[in-house]
Amino acid sequence: MNKDKFKKIILVSIVTTLMGQVFINPFNSDFRLSIGIAILTFLLMKFQDISIFLTTACTAALVFSFRFMIDVIQLKDISTVLQIALKHMPSAIFYIVFGFGLYHLHIRKYKQQPIFFIFLVGISDILSNISEVAVRQEFVKTSIENILASIFTAGFLRATIAFVLFSSIKAYNMLVLKEEHQERYNNLLLLTANMKVEVFFIKKTMQDIEKAMERCYSIYTELKGIKGSLDIDYTNRLRERILNLSKDIHEIKKDNQRVVSGIERLLPKKENENSMKLSTILKMLHDNTKRYIEHIGKDIDIFINYSNDLTIKDYYAFISIINNLMNNSIDAIMNSGYIKIYQYREENYIVFKVMDSGIGIKKEDIEVVFEPGFSTKFDRKTGRMSTGLGLTHVKHIVENYFKGKIEVVSQVGKGTSFIIYIPINSVAEKEAEK
Repeated sequence: MNKDKFKKIILVSIVTTLMGQVFINPFNSDFRLSIGIAILTFLLMKFQDISIFLTTACTAALVFSFRFMIDVIQLKDISTVLQIALKHMPSAIFYIVFGFGLYHLHIRKYKQQPIFFIFLVGISDILSNISEVAVRQEFVKTSIENILASIFTAGFLRATIAFVLFSSIKAYNMLVLKEEHQERYNNLLLLTANMKVEVFFIKKTMQDIEKAMERCYSIYTELKGIKGSLDIDYTNRLRERILNLSKDIHEIKKDNQRVVSGIERLLPKKENENSMKLSTILKMLHDNTKRYIEHIGKDIDIFINYSNDLTIKDYYAFISIINNLMNNSIDAIMNSGYIKIYQYREENYIVFKVMDSGIGIKKEDIEVVFEPGFSTKFDRKTGRMSTGLGLTHVKHIVENYFKGKIEVVSQVGKGTSFIIYIPINSVAEKEAEK
């Protein structure tokens, strides 16, 4: 037996022994009915890897020793030690018979079947109590009807308590597991959304590279056609350099293609992506953002209100938009404030409004707020400025991917609002249009 199992057996024995001190004496004798047996049954179901019979035998020894020592400590006449031992020996017999019954009835096979479980544990409890009562000769002192009524009631009641305890703990563990799984799923969803956005931008960069390569080749062609008084050697060298530059740009494009291809193999294919309800997306973003806010120690309230629970089809790109704007709002709020998100429909557009009570944007900066590299945020610890790509990403996705538009309204010291207009057929499934 390894140490872990041994520790569990000792733990079960100790807990059962202590809970055995919560009892009643139904016959006004040394016979007792305690809650300990319900706790023992529950722990035997919880710790599936420990031996039932070995655990109950260990419990029997500990229960006997504990009760014996309590009475011995209070003892004044040493001659009654044997009587004390005989007084508590039947309790040990109870636990041994109970363990024997559970083991041979294979009780762990029935932990998912309430009726069988309660019946079999109850029968084991009843037979164990009958054994103890017989050894104590209670049948001579008390009527059989009273004894059996008490034993049957206690047996099935304790079996029910054990099953309820086990089922409750199991349900709680499942709930915790579900919450952890949901949190991991949400984090993965955000990570995937961010990666997809990066792929969008790499593809845009590839298009820019393609245009640059075409311009280089156009210059090369023009130089090739020039004749006359120009230095021929210089022209040839210049043509060669431009041609080499075009080749270098082409190699960069191929490298980008390989990177995009590698990332896209890791991401879900578009045809395999399921749609997602707007309410689900907003709840996920709300929960994740609240955890992040708590982590950084700010006091920011988030309010979300939507008029239409649309089914969003390209939800990765959509998540990235709202997530970037919420993160931007968090950065703009110094210590405490609020972020409000509103959704409503305006003609053929779905409108999203993200408002915050942050520091706001200067009037002269509003025109360049979406430019790459623009940022007013910096790390107070390192003094480093932000990259300023978040809002650039948002604008690109809204305008180029969803064919929408984005506006910004801000007042220094009062906050900022970003209003996004997205054509309904670009983001929502057709039934949302009805």
